[in-house]
Amino acid sequence: VSLTVNPDPEISIDDVSVNEADGMATFTVALSIPSAYPVTVDFASSDGTATAGLDYTAVSGTLTFNPGDTVQTITVPVSNDLIYEGSETFNIDLSNATNADISDFLGLGTITDNDEQPTISIDDVTVDEAAGTAVFTVTLSNPSAFPVNVDYDTSDGTATAGLDYTAQSGTLTFAAGVTTQTISVPIGEDTIYEGPETFNVDLSGATNATISDPLGL
Repeated sequence: VSLTVNPDPEISIDDVSVNEADGMATFTVALSIPSAYPVTVDFASSDGTATAGLDYTAVSGTLTFNPGDTVQTITVPVSNDLIYEGSETFNIDLSNATNADISDFLGLGTITDNDEQPTISIDDVTVDEAAGTAVFTVTLSNPSAFPVNVDYDTSDGTATAGLDYTAQSGTLTFAAGVTTQTISVPIGEDTIYEGPETFNVDLSGATNATISDPLGL
């Protein structure tokens, strides 16, 4: 009598893509064939571009397939924040199988961002010429995980650079998570009656954001 020995079942895990607003990512771990013996396999999450504790909750443990079972699931909580991050990834790693082999040990979790790329705006400022400085506030509509840059230049309205104010230009950089920056423009105090005068601060050349209000008056 010859007996045919069935091969050990193989364990695999799928890849999952979820919107961060979904709240959970559920991975399916499957056996290729049922087994007459209990099958166990360890699992643990690991960071890709997503960060445990910020973008998702780290998980680990052991799955047990009772005789006849072929499917188990691993549920990973994902975070819904207000930060523009783009899509981010994390992993579920399988290891230490008993009574089975692992054919696919890595499950890739992709978290799709539901936050818009930020927009940049600048306020308008009114100061007395005796104040010495006009301070404009430049604001991001929401935080970003990426550095945001925007160029600025002053331009004359009815005020004249070099006489009524000092021309300014440069680049503002918003580090990740920062939503406000300021631009200070020195203004001159004279003894001439001129009435109200205006100048502009113009925004341009934004990176990792768009400009919704380019002109500070």
